[in-house]
Formats: sequence, structure tokens, C-alpha cells
Amino acid sequence: MKSSPAVLVTGAGSGIGLAIATLLGRSGMRVFAGVHRASGKAVPEFRELVLDVTDEQSLANGRRELEAELGDDGLFALVNNAGIGDLEPLEFTPMARFRQVFDVNVFGTVATTQAFLPLLHRGCGRIVNIGSVGGMITIPFGSALTASKHAIESISDALRLELYAAGIHVTCIQPASINSGSAEKIAAKTEETIAALPPDGQRRYGEQLRAFTKTMLESETGGSPPEVVAEAVLSVLQEKEPPARKLVGKGGHLLKLLARDVPDTMRDALLRKHFLGDPGFGSQSG
Repeated sequence: MKSSPAVLVTGAGSGIGLAIATLLGRSGMRVFAGVHRASGKAVPEFRELVLDVTDEQSLANGRRELEAELGDDGLFALVNNAGIGDLEPLEFTPMARFRQVFDVNVFGTVATTQAFLPLLHRGCGRIVNIGSVGGMITIPFGSALTASKHAIESISDALRLELYAAGIHVTCIQPASINSGSAEKIAAKTEETIAALPPDGQRRYGEQLRAFTKTMLESETGGSPPEVVAEAVLSVLQEKEPPARKLVGKGGHLLKLLARDVPDTMRDALLRKHFLGDPGFGSQSG
């Protein structure tokens, strides 16, 4: 009797990752939910797998555990979802924090893919990378986050070309406004972020950052539920010929239009007005 297809979902402790792991489990797949810390709770939809995508030893341990569980069947799919966000002025973003975002979002995706590709080859599997509409369009104060999502687009493209002959499909999911709870966590740190800036930084960016956070929070909390991303992942895993990209979530098509078809100067003006209150050029100079 053929066993259920096995799927590994990283960053499955909450939000989008948890929604993906839950839905795939309910669809009949054998789901391993990568979590940073085990919850100790038993759920019917998936089994937790302690996994730190930034730690080579943790990835090696996870691979050995799955190899022992799956044997010759290998993995049917890897869903690279683990990620973190950071929103602050680029001028004053500590390099350690910028590196941390890339360490999780970019290098963690690469390291996880490298670690589990042998199991995907064995299972003639497929890879789903959870990117963002931020991989197409950049927002103020989101340089580290959106740059990392641009990188995921490129990594997905390279993998899709390189793994074609191996029979492994690669899809990049591009969520737009998703009410996953992450925006509230970032917004809660806004005043702390501003307070940590030097006096010049507070003068230049304080009010703009407050305006940005208010708009961002309204957009994200009014966005689509995480389940729409989970449904997109399930669709990709069920399709015989999955797409290279799949845009999901509230406002996605408008943002894609803004990113691809609107001239840079016009797009910048629209983004400044929407997120920053339309500050005048040079209004915070000196």
C-alpha cells in the first residue's frame, strides 16, 4: 500500500506556516512541521520537527530523522516558509539585524533546500518557496525584508531551471496583505525602534515611521487570512504542472500592477503619499 506523500513545512509554529501544515495534514498528506521549539502538543494534522534553518547541525539532524522515517519514499514536497521581518530606517539599521533577516529568510532557505534535496530527489518531489509581493515592490523602512524577498524570487528561478531535468517543480508563492499576526508584533515595537534612534534619526524618521506603521497595520490586519496561502500551497502540490509563481492575498494584483506597469517616479510618489504622508523633498534635510 502506497504511503501518504510526506511534506516538510518550515516555520510552522504560527501564522502562515501553521495554516499550511494544518491544511496539508487535513488533505491527507503526512506533514512534518518544522518548529523552532517543540510545543509538546499532539495534533492530528502534523508532527512537529524541531528545526532551526540557520543551524547546519539542526538541519542535519532533521534530515537524518526524516530519512529514518521515510526510507526510500523520500519527500514529496518541501515548503520553505520560515522567515522574519524587520522595519526600520536603513540609515540606522544595525548590520547584525540586517544580516539576521538574510540569515533566516535567504540563507536559511538555501541551507534547508540543500539539506533536504537528496530526499526530494528520492521522492521526485517539489519545492514551494513562500516569498512575498515584497519581492516585486519595495516599501519604505522595509529594505532588509523586501530585499530578502527579492532574493527568494531569484533563488526560486535558479532552482526551477536547475532542477527541471531532475523532475522537481519549484514554485514561489507571493502573499500580499495577509492577516497572520506578524504586523501586530512589528507595530508593537515601533516606539521602541524610534527611541533607539539617535536624535537626528528620531527627527528625520520618527513621524514617518509612525505614519508608515499605522498604514501598514491597517492594511495587514484587513488582509486575507493565512488560510488563503495554505490553499495556494495545496493547489500547487496537487497540480501536475504547477506555476512558477502564484500571487495570493488581498491587494496582490493591484500591487503587482504598481510594481510592473507604473513608472518609477509615479510609483515612488504614490508610495510616499500612502505610507509617509507625502513629505516634501528636503523637508527633513540637515
